[in-house]
Amino acid sequence: MITFQEATDIVLSNSLNLPSLIIPLSECVGRVLAEDILADRDMPPFNKAAVDGFACRRADLIFKPQEHSGRGLKIIETIPAGYRPSLYITEGECSRIMTGAVVPEGADYILMVEESEVNERYMKTRADSPSFGGGNKPAVKGSNICYKGEDIRKGETILKAGTTIGTAHIAALAGNGVCRVRVSAQPKIGVFSTGDEIVEPEVTPLDYQIRDSNGMQLTAQAKSCSHHVTFYGVVKDSEQELHLAIQKASDECDILIITGGVSMGEFDYVPKVLTGCGFKTLFDKIAVQPGKPSTFGVKEVFTNLNRDGSPEKKVVFALPGNPVSSYIQFEMLIRPFIIKSMGGGHLPKSIMMTAGKDFDRRRSERCALIPVSTDKEGIFMPVNYNGSAHILAMTLANGVAIIPSGIKKISKGERAEVIILHQS
Repeated sequence: MITFQEATDIVLSNSLNLPSLIIPLSECVGRVLAEDILADRDMPPFNKAAVDGFACRRADLIFKPQEHSGRGLKIIETIPAGYRPSLYITEGECSRIMTGAVVPEGADYILMVEESEVNERYMKTRADSPSFGGGNKPAVKGSNICYKGEDIRKGETILKAGTTIGTAHIAALAGNGVCRVRVSAQPKIGVFSTGDEIVEPEVTPLDYQIRDSNGMQLTAQAKSCSHHVTFYGVVKDSEQELHLAIQKASDECDILIITGGVSMGEFDYVPKVLTGCGFKTLFDKIAVQPGKPSTFGVKEVFTNLNRDGSPEKKVVFALPGNPVSSYIQFEMLIRPFIIKSMGGGHLPKSIMMTAGKDFDRRRSERCALIPVSTDKEGIFMPVNYNGSAHILAMTLANGVAIIPSGIKKISKGERAEVIILHQS
């Protein structure tokens, strides 16, 4: 039996090497960027007004604008966004300017509209204006100008390969004129449940049967990582049926996720059948609760070669049948594996938080993953949790507290590591 950290290291060291493809920008959210994106121009591309106001010379604000011709600064033009200024600002002059417009030559300051007054074609600074220094004092710090290239220079890297593209990244790509993006291909994922006692959700179960929640749960989790997910249904506890199902799914998919049939019961055939289908088991027990009998295996397909001549790799995650186990193991092991296989980096977010009440457990041989709720004050509270079959506990939890092996109690006020769960 290995530690959870050892299991994580083994899983991530066997990630897939997926190819890349080019897709429209509109389809990129959630995909992993497969190449660096460089700026095709300075941003901003020109000196830009950050506010509505008047473009002028800072030096003209040291003294009262009324001293210029006795009336204020002369307004020589109006500059809307999207137009090039036609006039140069000289002493005693200003141009009315809108947010986002090009700052005219000669101007080094934008006096905001709310700090000014206009009389005919002259601008005067309001007496209570914070931008008006008066006497020999300079105007207030700052210019209300966004200077050319202050965000990024042409040729600099905007986004790096391996970035998981979010909505903010879409704006950065669009602003750089990137309409088609090279991203990593998403893996094909197959999911199925096992067990003679399991029936599909739409079936009314007999008194000795239970509905399949794991299959729908794992399929939904997988779909939050890849568009190519197939649910193969429920497979009975039969070596022959399992062999056919595993062979079919592994032929069609890159990643196979099985739930149930992985423990040491008389009808737990999954480990044996995986070996018969060509998978090499890299681990089959983790010192963690829940999730001890989690299994990870790899198969190399020499009839299908990658571009570098290496054999195509298939992997399998065989998880316990209890739904809390399968849910947490997906988030802790499978999601990081999928994202790394696409060239990205992801580990569950970990925060040290303070226990809001005492927590005890009977045994401490294994590391425990306890469903908890967290608040903005940094407090975590264990939710009502009756064990790894209690999936309703996960509807109340947004995190998992890690209780190291050898520790039976976390007292109120003590700190512990909490994993914040991915919210799909």
